Amino acid sequence: MPVIAISNQKGGVGKTTTVINLAAYLAVAGKRTLIIDNDPQGNATTGLGCTLLEHSIYSGGQPIPTHTELLSMIPAGHDLNDHDAVATTSDDRRLALRRALDPIRAQFDYILIDCPPTLSLLPVNALLAADQLILPLQCEYFAMEGMAQLLAFVADLRISSEVPLALAGILLTMVDERHALSRQIEADIRKHFGSVTFKTVIPRDVALAAAPSHGQSIVEYQPLSPGSIAYCAVTKEILDGLER
Repeated sequence: MPVIAISNQKGGVGKTTTVINLAAYLAVAGKRTLIIDNDPQGNATTGLGCTLLEHSIYSGGQPIPTHTELLSMIPAGHDLNDHDAVATTSDDRRLALRRALDPIRAQFDYILIDCPPTLSLLPVNALLAADQLILPLQCEYFAMEGMAQLLAFVADLRISSEVPLALAGILLTMVDERHALSRQIEADIRKHFGSVTFKTVIPRDVALAAAPSHGQSIVEYQPLSPGSIAYCAVTKEILDGLER
């Protein structure tokens, strides 16, 4: 039952979009899938037409069904900010999400965790609870700098906490092949990271931006849009990689 954290401390790189649409396609593929909204902003929650609750997974929040068959969610709760505000290196707080997942892991084939754009306590909880990390990367220069910081942070976390967190892949998002900078960054990432980078890239697509306003994944909103086709292809890469 792989637990996958989708994280990048830079905002606006497509983390929540990736969580929602990968989860939706995993469900379409017949996998019992759970989204954990680990971000106080609650965008994954509202993006699938759900409502923020009083209690997050840290204070007893439980999976609820979404309108996509086989896809469940633990919505963001109003207590997430309180949990994140505690600056601590205590394993008691850093491993809270891992412990909360233990009773429900066997109910699902895949668990995806949406993280806030920080390197604070909430994403640390996600990284320590996860088996795999997917790193969405917008094809812009500053996004590359942020990625280097996150990978260094993850490397330190592996050593200090002795966790077997693996990098499932770098997912290039908001790619516009018409722009030379976008093409150059893609080429640089592939040269440096090779097969760790997903073959599929996520294009800029108005439908991906519009779907959450309807409380839907791209599978429901515009299944034949370029963004939908791309997320379908990435999901296949994940299934082929984790299940071979």
